[in-house]
Amino acid sequence: MKSFKYIIFSIFFLLLTGCKKDSTIYQDVSFNTYLIKKVDTLDLKIDRLIESVRENKDSTVVRQAFIDSRLAYKEVEWAIAYFLPHTNKSLNGPALDQLDLDENKFIPAEGFQVVEELLFPIYQSAEQQKLILESKKVKNFAYSARKNFEVISIDETLVLEALKMEVFQITALGITGFDTPESQFQFIEAAASLRGVKEVIALSSKWRDANSYSKLQELLDKSMVICNGNPSKESFNYLDFITDNLEPIAQGIVSLQQELKIPFHEGNQVVPGRVASLFAKDLINLNAFLPDSTYYLSPAKIALGKELFFDKNLSKNSHRSCADCHHADKAFTDGLKTALDLEGKPLKRNTPSLNYAAYYHGQFWDMRSVTLESQSSDVITNKDEMHGNLEEIAIFLNQSDKYKKAFNTVYRNNKPIESWQLENALASYVRSLAVFESRFDSYMRGDKSALNDQEKRGFNLFVGKAKCATCHFMPVFNGTLPPFFTNSEQEVLGVPKDKAGTVLDDDLGRYVFNTDLKQLKHAFKTPTIRNIEKSAPYMHNGVYETLEEVMDFYNKGGGIGLGLDVESQTLPDAPLELTDQEIKDIILFMKTLNDTSP
Repeated sequence: MKSFKYIIFSIFFLLLTGCKKDSTIYQDVSFNTYLIKKVDTLDLKIDRLIESVRENKDSTVVRQAFIDSRLAYKEVEWAIAYFLPHTNKSLNGPALDQLDLDENKFIPAEGFQVVEELLFPIYQSAEQQKLILESKKVKNFAYSARKNFEVISIDETLVLEALKMEVFQITALGITGFDTPESQFQFIEAAASLRGVKEVIALSSKWRDANSYSKLQELLDKSMVICNGNPSKESFNYLDFITDNLEPIAQGIVSLQQELKIPFHEGNQVVPGRVASLFAKDLINLNAFLPDSTYYLSPAKIALGKELFFDKNLSKNSHRSCADCHHADKAFTDGLKTALDLEGKPLKRNTPSLNYAAYYHGQFWDMRSVTLESQSSDVITNKDEMHGNLEEIAIFLNQSDKYKKAFNTVYRNNKPIESWQLENALASYVRSLAVFESRFDSYMRGDKSALNDQEKRGFNLFVGKAKCATCHFMPVFNGTLPPFFTNSEQEVLGVPKDKAGTVLDDDLGRYVFNTDLKQLKHAFKTPTIRNIEKSAPYMHNGVYETLEEVMDFYNKGGGIGLGLDVESQTLPDAPLELTDQEIKDIILFMKTLNDTSP
C-alpha cells in the first residue's frame, strides 16, 4: 500500500502537468541546435533536483523536481536512445547491477531509475547524500549527451527513423512501466515522449507543409491527452491504445518520410527503415546479427539446414538427430520434464523451444553460447546429447555426393565441407523457425475479429496488472530488449525444485560459468511465450506442467513469495493479487500467440 502522502503527491503532480496546453510557436531550427537546447533544459531540471535535496525541501517538492527531470529527459529520449545508446543505458537503465561479461563483472546500477528508488514510494532524508551523488551522475550523463550533440552529424533520415523507434519504445517498454517501476508515472512520461516527437516533426517548414503532417499531429495530440489523464495501469486498455494510437503514429512517421521522398536508412540494420509497425512480420532483420554475408540466410541454406536437422549421422553411432529432441508439433521441444541422455536417463534441464531462438543474444537456459552456430556444435559434441565428432561428421559429409552438391550450391566455394558451414546451415534452419503468424499478430495487423473479448482482457492484464510485459517484451515476448534488440536479459525467479515449493532448485544457471558474479546465481534467460501452449512443461527444470501452475508461481511473487531464500531475485516478490478469472484471461491471451502456420 502506498502511503496517503504519496497519493496526495500523485494528485498534486497531475494538477501541475496534466492540463498543460501546447502553445509552442514552431520555427525552423537545426536538429543539433534543438537537441542541445533540450539537453540544457534537462540539465537545469537536474540542478533543481539536486538543489531541492541539498536544501532539505519537503519530499513532495523533491519528487516534483525528479519528475520534472524525468519529463525533460523523456522529451529528448528519442535522440539519446538512438544516437547515444550507451549514454542512454547509463541515464535510464534498470536499477540493477549491469552485467559486463567482457570484463567479467557487474557494473553498479546508476541513473534515473536508481534515483527513483530513493524517492518512491517513500523518501527517507537519511538517503540525502546518496540521492545527491546519484543525481550528479545523471547530470554528468546529460552533459556527455550535450557534448556529443555538438559534433555528431544528424540528418532527416536518421531523425525520422529515431522518432519511429521512440514510438516503438513507448509501445514495448514505456506504457508497460518497464522504466517506472516505483513512481508508476509511465503514462505521464509517455505523454512527454510523444510531446518530444511532436516538437521535432514541427521543426521543419517542409515537414509542416506535408499533407500527412496534420493527421500525424492530431494523432499525437489525441494520444498525449489520453496519457496525461494518467489512467489506472490496471484498467487501461493497452490493446486499443497501441492499435488506435501508437501504431498509427509510427505509420504516420513513415508516411511522412515517403511523402517527402526522404530516403530510408538502407544499411544492414536490425529494424529496416521502411518497417512501419512494431508488429510487422519483417520487423527484425536477422542478417544484422550475423558477422558477414557468408553467414546470411537463404532459402537454399535453410533447406540444407533442415535436412541436417533430421540426419542421425550427426551423432555417435547414428543414434539421434536434432529432431528427435525438438518436435515441430511441440514448438520444437520434446514434451518431457527434462531432456534425456543417449541412454534414456533424465538430464538436469527442460528442452527449450527452438521457435524464435534466433531472437536471443545467448543460447541454452544459461545463455552460455552467444550464437546459434556455437549452440549447434555444443549440442552435437555433448556426450550426453549427441556425442558427435565434428571432424568425423565433416568426413561423412564430404563423402556424400548429395551433401557435397548442396554445400557447394549454398557456399559457392567448391572446397571440402568445413564444420563452420555445418554449424551455419543448422543455425540457419533454426533461424527460420519464427513466422510471426499467430491470431495475435493478425489482430495487430488489422483483423479485429482475430481475438475475442476475454483474450483482449488477457492482453491488457498481461501488460498492466500482471506486469508480464516488463520481462517478456513485445513483439517477440522474450527477454530481448526492444526496439533495438541488442541485448537479452536473464532473470532470477527463484524456481523451486518441485511443485511443493519448499526447496529452491539447486541449478545455479549462468553462475556456473561466471562464478565471480554472485548476482547470476539461479539466473536463466527469459524465453518467449510464443507457442507456449505447445511447449509444456515449463521453467528451466520443467517443474510446472500447466500454465495455471506457472501463473500461480508468478502471482505469489516467485521464489521469495513462496518463502524461499533467493539471494538475488530480480522478479518483484510482491503478490500480484490476480483473481482466478484474470489468470484464465491471461492464459487465453497467451494461447493466441500459437503460430497458425509452420
